[in-house]
Amino acid sequence: MRRAFLVIVTFAAITMLLTWLWTHGGRGYYGYFLKLVAPPIYDAIGFGDARVGAYRQRYINFIPFVGLVLVTPGIVFGRRLIGLFGGLFALFVGHLSLNLTEGVHPKAQLPVVASMISDALPFVIWILVAYPVISGWFADVLVPPAPEESDTVDPPR
Repeated sequence: MRRAFLVIVTFAAITMLLTWLWTHGGRGYYGYFLKLVAPPIYDAIGFGDARVGAYRQRYINFIPFVGLVLVTPGIVFGRRLIGLFGGLFALFVGHLSLNLTEGVHPKAQLPVVASMISDALPFVIWILVAYPVISGWFADVLVPPAPEESDTVDPPR
């Protein structure tokens, strides 16, 4: 119980810190980064007329992912590190893809399905990164442990 409480407190602290950093400059730097790298990527894949939503609110979806990967107990260091960087790259690709769903009109809203996918993506990637640990959490529920020998009873004859 105490360990679970510490995990929750640590997750809250990490996400609050990252949210503060995001709102106090991170969003602007990321928007600037996207404005630099997105147009050449869109040109290379044939979407040169795609709009770069450099300051989109949905780009903050990396925060729960980072928090979950950092606080999930039992993930080995190498998997955690590779998962963290691979997941951040996947979220970046998701942000590029999200821009492609927006209409050409400057006042257009993002489609609902694309927004929902963007919101769920960090959790799906976290499940992939933490799968060995998460699957263990549910192992007893899905596959009950085998009874011990002292618990077995010979069937009547």
